[in-house]
Amino acid sequence: MKKIDLRSDTVTLPTIIMREAMKNAEVGDDVFQEDPTVIKLQKVIAEMFNKESALFFPTGTMANLTAILTWCNERGSEIIVGDNSHIFLFEQSGASQFGGVAFRTIHNLDNGTFDLDVLKTLIRDNDDHEPITKLICVENTHNVCGGKALSLEFLHKLSKISKENKIPIHIDGARIWNAIEKLQIRPNEITSCFDSMSVCLSKGLGAPAGSLLIGNKIFIEKARRLRKALGGGMRQVGVLAVTGLIAIEDFKSGIISNDHLKTKRLVEGIQLQQNVFKIRDSEHSNIIFINILSKPGKDNAIFTKLICNLLKERNILVSNWGPLLIRVVVHRNISDQDIEETIKVFNKISNFFS
Repeated sequence: MKKIDLRSDTVTLPTIIMREAMKNAEVGDDVFQEDPTVIKLQKVIAEMFNKESALFFPTGTMANLTAILTWCNERGSEIIVGDNSHIFLFEQSGASQFGGVAFRTIHNLDNGTFDLDVLKTLIRDNDDHEPITKLICVENTHNVCGGKALSLEFLHKLSKISKENKIPIHIDGARIWNAIEKLQIRPNEITSCFDSMSVCLSKGLGAPAGSLLIGNKIFIEKARRLRKALGGGMRQVGVLAVTGLIAIEDFKSGIISNDHLKTKRLVEGIQLQQNVFKIRDSEHSNIIFINILSKPGKDNAIFTKLICNLLKERNILVSNWGPLLIRVVVHRNISDQDIEETIKVFNKISNFFS
């Protein structure tokens, strides 16, 4: 029986069209900037977001790391980043490891933003005793905050603060396509709010690998040197870049919109089962956090693991995010039928414990 894999949108499989295109992709040596397919992909992405240039990377983590190291070109620099952001929680403090960059965290609100008045107090003074604030990082959509899309209003206010203080903004755009769809905006509408951004092709869009870093020409040229030092020079990588070009066309055709509709249906179905499961948030893109209601006499962590195992036995894979919390992520390989089957399984488990 088919596994319905809702652990992450990183589990998406390349389409048949992508696989065929990989066999016939026109390639060259990308380190020499001679891979025509990579060049085309970088140009397409830069134009979509109305930026001067873009650079192809194997992963979003490397793209984020390169962006931070490019902006923070002196050891001892400091960045301000959300305390629930992917960069802070799940990227091994790479900027500290490889660039001597310090992290100063700001509390993420439930919607993925943070208090801008608090932000102002965290920007360092020009004082010999203190590090220099070199960068502000945000994540859009925000994974740990439930796939929330940061509003344009927030981003414009943040941009105003950054310009007043001459501090650039980097956006971790691992799921920027979901944010664009959720906000119903064009990609270039977000342009004026950031100085650099990473864009992932391998999550909701379904390419097998690849992210891009976007910015102005000078920034990207500096980033290119750092990418090489980090091992990101991938030679004949047009075989991957071609899947990114197809993924972008798939985005234009509405695959992310379909994911959001399926997510809404799944939320509606699970919300009916209040005796075991409770949806954590009211607004969603393709990520759902589900609280498990504790049962008297049961250890919370063990009970959560039991729930995950019961789902797995019924071919539903979810992520265990800790005691009494699981995460479900909808993506292009999840069909309408999969959604209905998932609702049925959640209902059966809920009835079992009622």
